[in-house]
Amino acid sequence: MKRMKKIVSILLAMVMVLGMSLTVFATEGGGDVTSPGTSNTPDEGSGSGEGDNTETPRSVTHTYEIYQIFTGEYADGVLSNIKWGANGTGTAGVKVDATILNELESVKDKPSDTEKLAVIQKYVKLDSNPIKTGSGTEYKGLTAGYYLVKDKDGSQDGANEAYTLYVTQVVDDTLTIVPKADVPKTDKKIVEDGNKVDTNEASIGDEVNYEITGTMPSNIADYKTYYYMFTDTLSKGLTYKENSIKVTVNGVDVTKYFYKGVGTYDKTTGTTIEVGIIDLKALSLLTDLGVGDITKGTKVVLTYTAILNENAVIAGDGNPNDVKLSYSNDPNNSGDGSTTPPEKPEKPTPEHPTGETPKIEVVTYTTELTILKKDEYNKFLPGVEFTLTGNGVNIVLVTEEAFTEAADGEYWKLKDGTYTTTAPTMADDETDNSADYDDVNKKYEKTTTVVTKGNVGETATDVVGVVGADGTVTFKGLGVGEYTITETKTLPGYNTIEPIKFTLTFNAETKSFASDNKNVTVGGYNTLETSIVNQKGSLLPSTGGIGTTIFYVVGGILVIGAGILLVAKKRMSNR
Repeated sequence: MKRMKKIVSILLAMVMVLGMSLTVFATEGGGDVTSPGTSNTPDEGSGSGEGDNTETPRSVTHTYEIYQIFTGEYADGVLSNIKWGANGTGTAGVKVDATILNELESVKDKPSDTEKLAVIQKYVKLDSNPIKTGSGTEYKGLTAGYYLVKDKDGSQDGANEAYTLYVTQVVDDTLTIVPKADVPKTDKKIVEDGNKVDTNEASIGDEVNYEITGTMPSNIADYKTYYYMFTDTLSKGLTYKENSIKVTVNGVDVTKYFYKGVGTYDKTTGTTIEVGIIDLKALSLLTDLGVGDITKGTKVVLTYTAILNENAVIAGDGNPNDVKLSYSNDPNNSGDGSTTPPEKPEKPTPEHPTGETPKIEVVTYTTELTILKKDEYNKFLPGVEFTLTGNGVNIVLVTEEAFTEAADGEYWKLKDGTYTTTAPTMADDETDNSADYDDVNKKYEKTTTVVTKGNVGETATDVVGVVGADGTVTFKGLGVGEYTITETKTLPGYNTIEPIKFTLTFNAETKSFASDNKNVTVGGYNTLETSIVNQKGSLLPSTGGIGTTIFYVVGGILVIGAGILLVAKKRMSNR
């Protein structure tokens, strides 16, 4: 019995292993048709871009139209007694002339399907009503004959779609469709210190380097010409660096053969960059260039640089940059063939159908530091000056307050240079505080502005900011680095703090900043915060003045005098 249990256990284990080793093959709706007249290579895929931004497999529905060119008697894959079909160019039911059949026979061994179809298409009326339309992969009950299958016009005009090259097939009564249509893919990365990432951090003024990789469809050979255009959108926080675009194909620099259109920067929408060519396959005609043939393994790589600017989004959603690829998507309608490409071409305008890939996005983040300045009684201390020194910063945006004289203003200026919303009190008693004011008759209004400080290209910057009426000063546009906060101007009566040092880091996976100093924390909006308390100075003993001894002596004399007077009065009363 034990032996039998062991045998059953082994058999079950073998079944599980076999089950795990099975591969499930799935096909997308649509594709090519098995035919002696055309090739029937299954879809091999186009490969993918590099990294995490690659697209997921497509789920595409094709709507097929089936056209009957000839009918006849079928046996062992051969059609005899051939007559014109419902969609042939001749009269239906009439015998086909031998010269036409000989012409078709002469191209059956051509290596290119497009060469075969150039002859076959002459004898089918594609503007007539097809005998059958559907989205399935198998059609039964057909009359024996010779058929052409095509995607319905307009059915593959959406994003990430492509038409199948027309396919012909001799059938008995069943027509089987095998998918083959394919589209290119694109990927985008930020290149930083030799690494390719989807997210990064930067200080305002830093350069951000981008790399975009485009692939070919597996059926690129079916196209006579091939339109290829990248459309890249930089958000408002990124400025394109002039003349930084470079394009390579098969590793060869082909920048001068690509159109390069850079739109005008807009503070709301950013900048759109278009880089493309009307016929990518034409590069193969430039034999001295060394690009070689454009095949399914060919990659187009676009690189360029942008600079994080003063309009950058601080923390939050960051500063995105996305790209999409527009491409030829109908091998049946792809021009007449390649011609030598010009240098510095105009913007390409394709005359044949195109599709486009989904957008791929990368994001650059930057952050800010807000200092809250108060005393030990939680009173704000406007006017205190801080200097932020760092090696991870080029340009910093500093919040500053400006006060201008205005008849309806809400502020008064104090003699210590600060401003208050408390109106002066003028009276004959101790409540009069007019002496504290610069001018009790002048009012001011406050405006808060963001001032750009520092210079592009600097590896370290000292930036000064002054605490405002709300007790804060903010330094915007910080990237990873080592920083020091120094109090460079302290209000009278308060002690200057010791410098505060901290290191700012960034986690690309969580898209978050972090500080190694517990006194400088990262808040819920991915921004830095610190609260700095100023202590008042101590009251210390002094020498060299009139001192207090004289008051003790005088007080003692008065006490003694009062005692003598009291004794004298008692004696007189006794008498």
